Amino acid sequence: MLLASDGFPFAARDGQCYWMDGLTCLLDLPHSRARSLLAAGVPVFLPVNPVEYHGPHLSLHNDALISQGIARDIHAALAQSEGDWPYLVASDLEVGVDPCPGPGTRGTPYRQVRALVLEACRRLVELGAQRVVLVTFHGSPLHSLALEAGVRWLVAHGVRALAPLNLLLRAMLDIQAEDYADAYSTIRDDAERATAMREAPTDFHAGFFETSLSLHYAPESVDPNHARLPPCPAIVPDRALLRASRAARWLGRLQLAQELRFAATGVGWYALRPFPAYTSRPHQASREAGAMIARYMVREFAATTGRVFRGEESAPSPIMPWMAPLTLGGRFATGSVPLDAIAAIAPS
Repeated sequence: MLLASDGFPFAARDGQCYWMDGLTCLLDLPHSRARSLLAAGVPVFLPVNPVEYHGPHLSLHNDALISQGIARDIHAALAQSEGDWPYLVASDLEVGVDPCPGPGTRGTPYRQVRALVLEACRRLVELGAQRVVLVTFHGSPLHSLALEAGVRWLVAHGVRALAPLNLLLRAMLDIQAEDYADAYSTIRDDAERATAMREAPTDFHAGFFETSLSLHYAPESVDPNHARLPPCPAIVPDRALLRASRAARWLGRLQLAQELRFAATGVGWYALRPFPAYTSRPHQASREAGAMIARYMVREFAATTGRVFRGEESAPSPIMPWMAPLTLGGRFATGSVPLDAIAAIAPS
Protein backbone atom coordinates (compact mmCIF):
# COMPACT_ATOMS: atom_id res chain seq x y z
CA MET A 1 0.00 0.00 0.00
CA LEU A 2 1.48 3.31 -1.05
CA LEU A 3 1.26 5.36 2.14
CA ALA A 4 3.40 8.16 3.52
CA SER A 5 4.26 5.86 6.40
CA ASP A 6 5.60 3.32 3.90
CA GLY A 7 8.47 5.57 2.93
CA PHE A 8 6.69 8.16 0.81
CA PRO A 9 6.60 11.23 3.09
CA PHE A 10 4.74 13.50 0.72
CA ALA A 11 5.66 17.04 1.70
CA ALA A 12 4.85 19.29 -1.21
CA ARG A 13 4.31 22.92 -0.22
CA ASP A 14 2.26 25.86 -1.50
CA GLY A 15 -1.04 24.60 -0.14
CA GLN A 16 -0.63 21.06 -1.37
CA CYS A 17 -0.21 17.82 0.55
CA TYR A 18 2.40 18.74 3.12
CA TRP A 19 0.84 16.87 6.05
CA MET A 20 3.14 14.21 7.43
CA ASP A 21 0.89 12.08 9.65
CA GLY A 22 0.52 8.94 7.56
CA LEU A 23 -1.62 10.43 4.85
CA THR A 24 -1.87 9.31 1.27
CA CYS A 25 -1.83 12.19 -1.18
CA LEU A 26 -4.43 11.14 -3.77
CA LEU A 27 -3.11 13.24 -6.62
CA ASP A 28 0.48 12.09 -6.07
CA LEU A 29 -0.39 8.40 -6.40
CA PRO A 30 -0.02 6.35 -9.56
CA HIS A 31 -3.32 6.67 -11.37
CA SER A 32 -4.12 2.98 -11.11
CA ARG A 33 -3.49 3.02 -7.36
CA ALA A 34 -5.69 6.08 -6.85
CA ARG A 35 -8.55 4.41 -8.72
CA SER A 36 -8.06 1.17 -6.79
CA LEU A 37 -8.33 2.91 -3.40
CA LEU A 38 -11.43 4.85 -4.41
CA ALA A 39 -13.04 1.73 -5.89
CA ALA A 40 -12.59 0.07 -2.50
CA GLY A 41 -14.68 2.81 -0.90
CA VAL A 42 -11.86 4.69 0.80
CA PRO A 43 -13.12 8.19 1.71
CA VAL A 44 -11.26 11.16 0.28
CA PHE A 45 -10.89 14.45 2.15
CA LEU A 46 -11.09 17.50 -0.11
CA PRO A 47 -9.82 20.65 1.67
CA VAL A 48 -11.04 24.07 0.48
CA ASN A 49 -9.45 26.95 2.38
CA PRO A 50 -8.41 30.53 1.61
CA VAL A 51 -5.15 32.35 2.19
CA GLU A 52 -6.53 34.65 4.89
CA TYR A 53 -5.30 37.18 7.41
CA HIS A 54 -5.92 36.02 10.98
CA GLY A 55 -4.46 38.95 12.85
CA PRO A 56 -0.74 39.35 13.57
CA HIS A 57 -0.45 36.14 15.59
CA LEU A 58 -1.69 33.40 13.23
CA SER A 59 -0.63 32.27 9.77
CA LEU A 60 -2.25 33.01 6.44
CA HIS A 61 -2.78 29.25 6.10
CA ASN A 62 -4.51 28.97 9.46
CA ASP A 63 -7.78 27.57 8.11
CA ALA A 64 -5.86 24.95 6.13
CA LEU A 65 -3.76 23.97 9.15
CA ILE A 66 -6.80 23.50 11.38
CA SER A 67 -8.61 21.65 8.58
CA GLN A 68 -5.68 19.26 8.34
CA GLY A 69 -5.90 18.47 12.04
CA ILE A 70 -9.66 18.02 11.94
CA ALA A 71 -9.48 15.76 8.88
CA ARG A 72 -6.80 13.64 10.52
CA ASP A 73 -8.90 13.27 13.69
CA ILE A 74 -12.09 12.46 11.76
CA HIS A 75 -10.18 9.80 9.83
CA ALA A 76 -8.79 8.31 13.04
CA ALA A 77 -12.26 8.14 14.60
CA LEU A 78 -13.76 6.57 11.49
CA ALA A 79 -10.95 4.03 11.31
CA GLN A 80 -12.07 2.74 14.71
CA SER A 81 -15.74 2.38 13.79
CA GLU A 82 -16.01 2.08 10.02
CA GLY A 83 -12.89 0.33 8.76
CA ASP A 84 -9.14 0.52 8.50
CA TRP A 85 -9.13 3.02 5.65
CA PRO A 86 -5.96 4.77 4.47
CA TYR A 87 -5.95 8.50 5.18
CA LEU A 88 -6.62 9.77 1.65
CA VAL A 89 -6.40 13.51 0.94
CA ALA A 90 -6.76 15.59 -2.20
CA SER A 91 -4.79 18.82 -2.51
CA ASP A 92 -6.23 21.95 -0.89
CA LEU A 93 -7.93 24.10 -3.52
CA GLU A 94 -6.60 27.16 -1.61
CA VAL A 95 -9.58 29.39 -2.37
CA GLY A 96 -12.17 31.03 -0.16
CA VAL A 97 -15.09 33.44 -0.40
CA ASP A 98 -15.09 36.65 1.68
CA PRO A 99 -11.89 36.08 3.67
CA CYS A 100 -11.02 38.52 6.43
CA PRO A 101 -9.34 41.65 5.01
CA GLY A 102 -5.68 42.09 5.83
CA PRO A 103 -2.15 41.98 4.44
CA GLY A 104 -1.72 38.84 2.32
CA THR A 105 -5.39 37.85 2.15
CA ARG A 106 -6.46 36.33 -1.17
CA GLY A 107 -10.18 36.28 -1.82
CA THR A 108 -11.93 34.37 -4.60
CA PRO A 109 -15.42 35.26 -5.86
CA TYR A 110 -18.27 32.98 -4.84
CA ARG A 111 -19.06 31.86 -8.37
CA GLN A 112 -15.44 30.94 -9.01
CA VAL A 113 -15.10 28.98 -5.76
CA ARG A 114 -18.36 27.20 -6.52
CA ALA A 115 -17.13 26.30 -10.02
CA LEU A 116 -13.78 25.05 -8.71
CA VAL A 117 -15.43 22.93 -6.02
CA LEU A 118 -17.84 21.43 -8.56
CA GLU A 119 -14.99 20.69 -10.96
CA ALA A 120 -12.97 18.97 -8.22
CA CYS A 121 -16.01 16.90 -7.21
CA ARG A 122 -16.69 15.87 -10.80
CA ARG A 123 -13.13 14.68 -11.25
CA LEU A 124 -13.18 12.74 -7.98
CA VAL A 125 -16.28 10.91 -9.19
CA GLU A 126 -14.57 10.34 -12.53
CA LEU A 127 -11.79 8.62 -10.56
CA GLY A 128 -14.36 6.49 -8.74
CA ALA A 129 -14.83 8.27 -5.40
CA GLN A 130 -17.70 6.90 -3.31
CA ARG A 131 -17.27 8.91 -0.09
CA VAL A 132 -16.07 12.53 0.10
CA VAL A 133 -15.56 14.91 3.02
CA LEU A 134 -15.20 18.57 2.03
CA VAL A 135 -13.04 20.08 4.77
CA THR A 136 -12.72 23.76 5.62
CA PHE A 137 -12.35 25.99 8.64
CA HIS A 138 -13.41 29.14 6.82
CA GLY A 139 -16.81 30.22 8.11
CA SER A 140 -18.03 32.63 5.43
CA PRO A 141 -21.68 31.77 4.64
CA LEU A 142 -21.06 32.12 0.91
CA HIS A 143 -18.02 29.85 1.20
CA SER A 144 -20.20 27.21 2.87
CA LEU A 145 -22.76 27.57 0.09
CA ALA A 146 -20.04 27.06 -2.53
CA LEU A 147 -19.07 23.80 -0.81
CA GLU A 148 -22.73 22.84 -0.52
CA ALA A 149 -22.98 22.94 -4.32
CA GLY A 150 -20.29 20.27 -4.42
CA VAL A 151 -21.97 18.18 -1.73
CA ARG A 152 -25.30 18.27 -3.57
CA TRP A 153 -23.71 17.36 -6.89
CA LEU A 154 -21.91 14.42 -5.30
CA VAL A 155 -25.06 13.15 -3.57
CA ALA A 156 -27.00 13.46 -6.83
CA HIS A 157 -24.41 11.20 -8.43
CA GLY A 158 -24.57 8.49 -5.79
CA VAL A 159 -21.65 9.66 -3.62
CA ARG A 160 -22.03 10.00 0.14
CA ALA A 161 -20.61 13.41 0.98
CA LEU A 162 -20.74 16.22 3.52
CA ALA A 163 -19.04 19.39 4.76
CA PRO A 164 -18.74 18.93 8.55
CA LEU A 165 -18.06 22.61 9.37
CA ASN A 166 -21.78 23.26 8.86
CA LEU A 167 -22.31 21.57 12.24
CA LEU A 168 -20.08 24.11 13.98
CA LEU A 169 -21.59 27.08 12.16
CA ARG A 170 -25.07 25.97 13.20
CA ALA A 171 -23.88 25.66 16.80
CA MET A 172 -22.41 29.18 16.62
CA LEU A 173 -25.86 30.62 15.94
CA ASP A 174 -26.90 29.84 19.52
CA ILE A 175 -23.68 28.91 21.27
CA GLN A 176 -23.86 28.11 24.96
CA ALA A 177 -20.50 28.83 26.55
CA GLU A 178 -21.35 26.45 29.39
CA ASP A 179 -21.12 23.56 26.91
CA TYR A 180 -17.40 24.39 26.61
CA ALA A 181 -16.85 25.01 30.32
CA ASP A 182 -13.81 22.72 30.41
CA ALA A 183 -12.07 24.77 27.72
CA TYR A 184 -12.91 28.06 29.43
CA SER A 185 -11.68 26.66 32.75
CA THR A 186 -8.14 26.98 31.37
CA ILE A 187 -8.50 30.76 31.83
CA ARG A 188 -7.28 31.10 35.41
CA ASP A 189 -8.52 34.60 36.16
CA ASP A 190 -12.18 34.45 37.23
CA ALA A 191 -13.13 37.83 35.75
CA GLU A 192 -11.36 37.11 32.44
CA ARG A 193 -13.01 33.69 32.23
CA ALA A 194 -16.46 35.14 32.85
CA THR A 195 -15.91 37.82 30.20
CA ALA A 196 -14.62 35.29 27.67
CA MET A 197 -17.70 33.15 28.21
CA ARG A 198 -19.99 36.15 27.72
CA GLU A 199 -18.14 36.90 24.48
CA ALA A 200 -18.56 33.36 23.12
CA PRO A 201 -21.23 34.43 20.53
CA THR A 202 -18.73 36.92 19.04
CA ASP A 203 -15.70 34.61 19.10
CA PHE A 204 -15.69 33.67 15.43
CA HIS A 205 -12.29 34.65 14.00
CA ALA A 206 -8.75 34.28 15.37
CA GLY A 207 -9.88 34.75 18.97
CA PHE A 208 -9.76 32.48 22.02
CA PHE A 209 -11.51 29.65 20.20
CA GLU A 210 -9.53 29.59 16.95
CA THR A 211 -6.16 30.54 18.43
CA SER A 212 -6.50 27.69 20.94
CA LEU A 213 -7.24 25.27 18.09
CA SER A 214 -4.17 26.56 16.23
CA LEU A 215 -2.03 26.00 19.32
CA HIS A 216 -3.37 22.45 19.46
CA TYR A 217 -3.08 21.53 15.78
CA ALA A 218 -0.20 23.72 14.56
CA PRO A 219 1.60 25.32 17.52
CA GLU A 220 4.62 26.27 15.42
CA SER A 221 2.38 28.55 13.33
CA VAL A 222 1.29 30.69 16.31
CA ASP A 223 3.30 33.68 17.46
CA PRO A 224 4.10 32.90 21.13
CA ASN A 225 3.48 36.56 21.95
CA HIS A 226 -0.22 36.24 21.19
CA ALA A 227 -0.57 36.53 24.97
CA ARG A 228 0.30 40.22 24.65
CA LEU A 229 -2.52 41.06 22.26
CA PRO A 230 -5.26 43.31 23.67
CA PRO A 231 -8.82 42.00 23.67
CA CYS A 232 -10.96 42.80 20.66
CA PRO A 233 -12.95 45.99 21.35
CA ALA A 234 -16.64 45.57 22.11
CA ILE A 235 -18.64 44.85 18.96
CA VAL A 236 -21.78 46.90 18.39
CA PRO A 237 -24.11 44.81 16.18
CA ASP A 238 -25.64 46.45 13.13
CA ARG A 239 -28.95 48.03 14.16
CA ALA A 240 -30.82 47.35 10.92
CA LEU A 241 -29.97 43.65 10.99
CA LEU A 242 -30.91 43.45 14.67
CA ARG A 243 -34.32 44.92 13.86
CA ALA A 244 -34.71 42.38 11.07
CA SER A 245 -33.73 39.63 13.52
CA ARG A 246 -36.39 40.73 16.00
CA ALA A 247 -38.99 40.85 13.22
CA ALA A 248 -38.09 37.32 12.10
CA ARG A 249 -38.38 36.06 15.67
CA TRP A 250 -41.80 37.74 16.04
CA LEU A 251 -42.90 35.92 12.86
CA GLY A 252 -41.74 32.59 14.31
CA ARG A 253 -38.72 32.28 11.99
CA LEU A 254 -36.33 31.38 14.79
CA GLN A 255 -33.39 30.15 12.70
CA LEU A 256 -33.60 33.17 10.42
CA ALA A 257 -33.65 35.38 13.52
CA GLN A 258 -30.48 33.73 14.79
CA GLU A 259 -28.80 34.05 11.39
CA LEU A 260 -29.66 37.75 11.14
CA ARG A 261 -28.36 38.38 14.65
CA PHE A 262 -25.13 36.58 13.76
CA ALA A 263 -24.85 38.67 10.58
CA ALA A 264 -25.44 41.83 12.63
CA THR A 265 -22.46 40.94 14.81
CA GLY A 266 -20.27 40.32 11.77
CA VAL A 267 -21.17 43.68 10.23
CA GLY A 268 -20.48 45.37 13.57
CA TRP A 269 -17.07 43.70 13.76
CA TYR A 270 -16.11 44.92 10.29
CA ALA A 271 -17.06 48.45 11.41
CA LEU A 272 -14.45 48.52 14.19
CA ARG A 273 -11.72 51.12 13.65
CA PRO A 274 -8.95 50.33 13.75
CA PHE A 275 -9.99 46.88 12.61
CA PRO A 276 -8.23 44.22 14.74
CA ALA A 277 -8.84 41.26 12.38
CA TYR A 278 -9.46 39.02 15.38
CA THR A 279 -12.29 38.64 17.88
CA SER A 280 -12.57 38.06 21.63
CA ARG A 281 -9.41 37.26 23.59
CA PRO A 282 -6.60 35.47 21.78
CA HIS A 283 -4.30 36.35 24.69
CA GLN A 284 -6.16 33.75 26.80
CA ALA A 285 -5.81 30.97 24.23
CA SER A 286 -3.92 27.83 25.16
CA ARG A 287 -2.98 24.47 23.71
CA GLU A 288 -4.88 22.80 26.54
CA ALA A 289 -8.09 24.64 25.65
CA GLY A 290 -7.55 23.83 21.98
CA ALA A 291 -7.32 20.11 22.72
CA MET A 292 -10.63 20.24 24.57
CA ILE A 293 -12.37 22.25 21.85
CA ALA A 294 -11.03 19.89 19.18
CA ARG A 295 -12.35 16.91 21.13
CA TYR A 296 -15.85 18.44 21.26
CA MET A 297 -15.81 19.24 17.54
CA VAL A 298 -14.33 16.02 16.23
CA ARG A 299 -16.70 13.90 18.29
CA GLU A 300 -19.67 15.50 16.52
CA PHE A 301 -17.98 15.74 13.12
CA ALA A 302 -16.90 12.10 13.10
CA ALA A 303 -20.21 10.76 14.38
CA THR A 304 -22.14 12.67 11.73
CA THR A 305 -19.69 11.67 9.00
CA GLY A 306 -20.11 8.02 9.95
CA ARG A 307 -23.90 8.26 9.81
CA VAL A 308 -23.80 10.02 6.44
CA PHE A 309 -21.42 7.39 5.07
CA ARG A 310 -23.76 4.63 6.28
CA GLY A 311 -26.75 6.35 4.67
CA GLU A 312 -28.46 6.94 8.02
CA GLU A 313 -28.86 10.71 7.60
CA SER A 314 -28.37 13.53 5.13
CA ALA A 315 -25.42 15.89 5.15
CA PRO A 316 -25.78 18.91 7.46
CA SER A 317 -26.93 21.95 5.54
CA PRO A 318 -25.21 25.35 5.64
CA ILE A 319 -26.50 28.39 7.47
CA MET A 320 -27.75 31.54 5.74
CA PRO A 321 -28.83 29.97 2.42
CA TRP A 322 -30.40 33.34 1.56
CA MET A 323 -26.93 34.92 1.19
CA ALA A 324 -26.49 33.67 -2.38
CA PRO A 325 -29.66 35.25 -3.79
CA LEU A 326 -29.29 38.33 -1.56
CA THR A 327 -25.84 39.07 -3.01
CA LEU A 328 -26.85 38.00 -6.55
CA GLY A 329 -24.49 35.07 -6.47
CA GLY A 330 -21.76 36.93 -4.63
CA ARG A 331 -21.74 39.93 -6.96
CA PHE A 332 -22.14 42.29 -4.01
CA ALA A 333 -19.42 42.27 -1.35
CA THR A 334 -20.61 41.42 2.16
CA GLY A 335 -17.93 43.46 3.90
CA SER A 336 -14.62 45.16 3.28
CA VAL A 337 -12.00 47.04 5.25
CA PRO A 338 -9.29 49.20 3.66
CA LEU A 339 -5.76 48.12 4.51
CA ASP A 340 -4.97 51.43 6.16
CA ALA A 341 -7.82 50.85 8.63
CA ILE A 342 -6.40 47.54 9.89
CA ALA A 343 -4.81 47.72 13.31
CA ALA A 344 -1.03 47.76 13.20
CA ILE A 345 -0.48 45.41 16.12
CA ALA A 346 2.75 43.48 16.41
CA PRO A 347 2.45 40.83 19.17
CA SER A 348 6.22 40.55 19.41
